[in-house]
Amino acid sequence: MDEKKIATLTANLVATQAVIVHVLGRITREHPTIAAAIRRGFDDAATHAESADIELGKLVPADHSLKTFGIVEELRAATLANPSKPRI
Repeated sequence: MDEKKIATLTANLVATQAVIVHVLGRITREHPTIAAAIRRGFDDAATHAESADIELGKLVPADHSLKTFGIVEELRAATLANPSKPRI
C-alpha cells in the first residue's frame, strides 16, 4: 500500500473516531437514559475484541489484543468524559 493510501486511511480513521466520540458523548450528556446503553455498548465492544482475539489465536500478533482493548478504552474515556472537567 502506498503512502497516499495510508494517509487517506489514517485521516478517515481519525475522522470516524472523532465523529463517534463527539456524537455518542453528546447523546450521553443530553439523554441520561441512553447513556447506560452507550456504556454497555463499550463493554460489548471490549468483550467482542477479546473474543475475536481468542478465536483467532495465533493468527494475530501477540500485542494485537492489548492494542485493540486500549483503543476501545481510549474511545470510552473520550466519549464518556465530562467536557467541563479538563483532562490531564
